[in-house]
Amino acid sequence: MKRKLTLVEGTMYGDGKTAVNAVAAVKIKGNIRLDELHIALCKIQARHPLLKVNVLEDAAGVPYFMTSENISGIPVRVAERYTDEDWKKETTFECITAFNAKTGPLMRVVYLNSPAASDLIMVCHHCICDGRGILNLLDETFRLLAQPQLEIGTYESFNSLHDFIPDAAKRSKKNLLIVFAVKKLTKLMLLIISSKKEIERTKPYLLQWKLDQKISALIFEKCKEEAASINAFLSIVFLKAFDSITSFKSYGKLYCAADIRKFVPEIQNDMLFAFPATIGLSFKKKGKLVFWDQVRLFKDKLTLEINKINVNRIFMLSDYLSSLGPKLAKYAKSDAGAHDFTFSNMGHVGIKERYGPIEIEKLYSPVTIFPFGNPSTLFASAFKGQLDFIITSDEYFLKYEEATGLKEQAMRILKVMTGVPEIYC
Repeated sequence: MKRKLTLVEGTMYGDGKTAVNAVAAVKIKGNIRLDELHIALCKIQARHPLLKVNVLEDAAGVPYFMTSENISGIPVRVAERYTDEDWKKETTFECITAFNAKTGPLMRVVYLNSPAASDLIMVCHHCICDGRGILNLLDETFRLLAQPQLEIGTYESFNSLHDFIPDAAKRSKKNLLIVFAVKKLTKLMLLIISSKKEIERTKPYLLQWKLDQKISALIFEKCKEEAASINAFLSIVFLKAFDSITSFKSYGKLYCAADIRKFVPEIQNDMLFAFPATIGLSFKKKGKLVFWDQVRLFKDKLTLEINKINVNRIFMLSDYLSSLGPKLAKYAKSDAGAHDFTFSNMGHVGIKERYGPIEIEKLYSPVTIFPFGNPSTLFASAFKGQLDFIITSDEYFLKYEEATGLKEQAMRILKVMTGVPEIYC
């Protein structure tokens, strides 16, 4: 394979030195033999083309994926597990530790081992993998550990996003005009802000918590009763919580990550594909709408925006702007944006509770600590009937104490609006 990175992949790759990693961790019961783990990872690497590539840059600095016949195997780092909190420290470390994209595979694994329980942490460069992809890699790993003889096959990677665009869309005068205009405007914007300095990260962090099954069940039931999605509900809850932080300038706006796979039948759910659509949505801080009306309105707006996605046009724009990915990454590091946070909700994840002798006791939401101007991101998922939340940010932008206050305020709003009895609070 020799393929130019798409616009999103190139933005995540950036300068090739700054870490932008997708990380997922699970707590397990049951022993993992290292020789069997290496065999499983060897099969996984053989299945996914993007686990056999390096990233090389041409004379103009444009990055390309290049298949390497001599690439090393997926490395595994083993360490002692002392407490239930160790995974947080290791996950934070892995989020901010860069890959050497020019020499090694863009995936690694950490195994925290103890007699009572263990943690498995999976790490991929975000330029090859999103949250869905890394959860799939976890599932494949545990299936192979439970059934070492299982064959998971292989697949061919695409050569260009143009492969997915119908000829009629490529020839569309409207599409071509929009692409031309956006490319010109983007180059002008990058020229204007070229002198801006990157916002320096001071202390990135991760804040995680879970709700128990009873509270989670009450929330799911209340959303169903109100004809509201859990995604819209959590969006409004946390937007209101951000608005309550007096030391923080709230815009009442978030960016929501939407999986674009459903628009591209050729990209299956179990393939690596790092190309989410990002949708910006706001809510009115002042108005007559009651809470649940706000949630339903937000749900309708998000559905409308998702249905408006023109994947052919997006892919055309990506193809024509792909060479600007590293410059856009630099811009993202220097601009804090006019939004409160980015929201990534994985919903009910497809990981099983047991794989042969191995029990998945806890699953934590896949995370990234972004190096961008506004790094604040909320990650959510549900496993074993429990909602899990992680906030990642940096002290320069949102102090840890502010994030803790944000969490507490969000949980107060959440419990009040879903009628959680005091006995559970």
